[in-house]
Amino acid sequence: MEKLKIALVQMKVIPGKPKINVDNMLQKIEDAKKQEIDLIVFPEMCVGGYLLGDKWTDEEFCLNLMSFNDILMRASEGIAIAFGNIFVDLEIKLRTNSDSIHPNNDGRIRKYNSIYVFQNGKPVERVNETNILPKGIQPKTLLPNYRIFDDQRYFYSTQDIARDFNLELQNLLQPFKIQTKEGIKNIGFELCEDLWCEDYRKNLQALNPTKMLVGNGAELIVNCSASPWTFGKNASRDKRVLFIKEELKNNFKPFLYVNCVGTQNNGKNIVTFDGGSTVYNDEGLPIIFSKAHYIEELIVVDGKVLNGKPLVRNEKTKIAQKYEAIIEGLRGLKDISNTQSYPGVVIGLSGGIDSSLVACLIVKAFGKENVIGVNMPTRYNSDKTKNSAKFLAEQLGIKYFVIPIEGLVEVNADLIRSIDADGSGRKLTELSLENIQAKIRGTSILSNLAARYQAIFTNNGNKLETAIGYATLYGDVGGAIAPIADLTKIEIIEMARFINNEVFNREVIPKVLLPTNLWIFDKDQIEPSAELKNNQVDPMKFIYHCALLDAFTDYNKKSPAEIMQWYTEGILHKKIDFYLKDIIHEAIGLELMKRWNLLDPKEFIKDLEWFSELFQRSVFKRIQAPPIIMTSKTSFGYDLRESMLPYEPTRKQEELKNLILTKMQKYEPKK
Repeated sequence: MEKLKIALVQMKVIPGKPKINVDNMLQKIEDAKKQEIDLIVFPEMCVGGYLLGDKWTDEEFCLNLMSFNDILMRASEGIAIAFGNIFVDLEIKLRTNSDSIHPNNDGRIRKYNSIYVFQNGKPVERVNETNILPKGIQPKTLLPNYRIFDDQRYFYSTQDIARDFNLELQNLLQPFKIQTKEGIKNIGFELCEDLWCEDYRKNLQALNPTKMLVGNGAELIVNCSASPWTFGKNASRDKRVLFIKEELKNNFKPFLYVNCVGTQNNGKNIVTFDGGSTVYNDEGLPIIFSKAHYIEELIVVDGKVLNGKPLVRNEKTKIAQKYEAIIEGLRGLKDISNTQSYPGVVIGLSGGIDSSLVACLIVKAFGKENVIGVNMPTRYNSDKTKNSAKFLAEQLGIKYFVIPIEGLVEVNADLIRSIDADGSGRKLTELSLENIQAKIRGTSILSNLAARYQAIFTNNGNKLETAIGYATLYGDVGGAIAPIADLTKIEIIEMARFINNEVFNREVIPKVLLPTNLWIFDKDQIEPSAELKNNQVDPMKFIYHCALLDAFTDYNKKSPAEIMQWYTEGILHKKIDFYLKDIIHEAIGLELMKRWNLLDPKEFIKDLEWFSELFQRSVFKRIQAPPIIMTSKTSFGYDLRESMLPYEPTRKQEELKNLILTKMQKYEPKK
C-alpha cells in the first residue's frame, strides 16, 4: 500500500445546517484532489449532524439531508469519498423483489445511520454485492442505546437487516473496492459504535464487525465516528482497537479512525466532540494523531507510514480538558442560535467562586466586550463578597454594575404578606424570604437586563448544588445555559486555580475564594454562602460530597447501600481517593472524613441519608433547569434520565444502617 493516500477529515459538523456542512466537505474534497488523494473520509452523520433527537422521525427532514448526496456523488469524480448521512430506504421492496413489509423498528419507514462510498460519480461496488443493501451504502451495525445515545430509537442496523432477511451478519459486512494508484484496494468501512464491539455479544463472543470485514477481505479498516468527548476518551479508543487486535491476532489490518469536532446538543445537554482522529498500525498501536482537540484538520495518511512506529499520547490534565470542553460548548451557542456572532451575556456576580469562574469562562469564550456583570446586594451581602465581585470584574475588564435589591425584596415581601388566602394568618417562612431574594435576582433583574440588551444570562450553579437542589426555581435555577453544572465543587476550585495560573497567568479569581484541599479557609477568606440570611454558610461537606456525588453518578453508579458497605469494611476513605485521584493528586480521603466528623457512625449515617434524600427529591428542579455543558461520564440533563419519585431506602440500606449504628463505635480504616 505504499502509494496509497487517504485523507481523514476531522471536520466541524453543525447540526441542522447541511448546506454549510456540505460546502465545507466540497472544499475539503477539492483540496484532497490537488494532493492526489485516493480516498477522502468524513465523520459519521457529517451532512446534518448526529444529535438531532426526534428530527430523525421527520421524513421530509431526512429526505432533505439525502438530497445532498447527489452533490457529493458528483464531487467524487476523480476521487473516492466516504461520508456519513441518513438513508431512508424507500425502495427496499423493489430492490429486494420482496412482497413483505420492511418497516423500521418504530413502524415508520426504515432508516439507516450509514456510510456512503462514492467514486467517479457513482456508488462503489462491494467485494460481494447483494441487493439487500443499497449500492454504495453501509449501515451501522451496532446501535448504542445508553447515555445520550438513541440510535436504536431511530435507526435500523445491519444486524436487524440480516435478521429480517434470514442472513448471516457477515454476508452484509463487505469491503468496498476502491480504485487507487496501486489498483483495487478492499477497504472496510464501519461506524463509531462498531469499534466498541466488546460489549455486544453473540454466542459467548464479541459481535465484532471489524473481524467480519477482515474475514471478507478488507485490507484496511476505516471507522467514521461522531464520538463525544469525555475525559480519558483517547485511551478508551486505543483500548478498543487493541481488543480488536487481540481478537484478530496476526490478521489485524491498519485501522483509521476519523471523528468530528464541534458542539451538538440534545435539548438538555451541550455535547462537545473533540476529534481525536487517529491512525493505528497493523499492531493496533497509534502512529498518527490529530494535532489538537476541537480543531478541524485534513490528516493525510501515506501508505508508507501504515506500519510505522507507535507514538505515545501526551494528554492534558483533567481540569485542562474540561476547561477546553466548556469553552467549546459555550462557543457552540452561536451555531445553536444560528447567528454570525457570539451572544451578549449578563452574569450575576455574587463575589463567590461559582459566578467568578463562569465570568472567566464566558470572557474567554466570547470576549470581554460581550459581558455585563451585575452585583445585586441586600443587607446580607458582606463587603468581602462585594469587593470580590468588583475585583474580578476589574481584572476581566468587563462592564460591571451594582444594583441593590433590598427595596425590591421588601416590596415583594410586603405584597405577599398582605394576602391571607386561607384565613390562617400564617407568616412568610425564613426560607420563603430567602427565595424572594433569589427570584428577584434571576427573574426580575438578570432576565430583564438580558432582554433589554438582546443577550442571555447564565446559570451559575455547580453540580453539587444541582444534585441536592441547593438553588431556587425561577431564581438561580434560571438562565439560558449552565456552563459549570457538570463540575463538582472541587473541580470548580481546581479550574479557578488553572485559570489564574495557566490561562491568565495572574490573579483574576480572588485567592480569598480558594480553600485548602481539606476545605479549610483562613479567617480573611470567603466561605461559600448564598448570603440570603445572617451567618449563612453552604451546608455541604465539600470535597467529600464531591466524591460521594461522583460515586452516585459515575457510569458504574454506586448506591447508598454500597457506600455503607465500604464504611463497614473500612475502605470508604480509599474510595474517596479513587474518585478524587484525577483532581487531587494525593490521598486525603481519611483526613476528609476526619475533617467532617465522619469517623462517627451516627454523623456518617445522618449525612448520607440527608444527601441521598435531597438527591432524589431535587429531580423536579433538575428537569426545569437550563441545558448543561457535559464534561463528565454522567451529566444531569439527558445523560442521566431521572423520574420524579419519592425517596425510599432499600432493605439492604436499612440493614446496613442498623449494623453501623449498633455495631460500630467508630470508623476503622483498613490499610
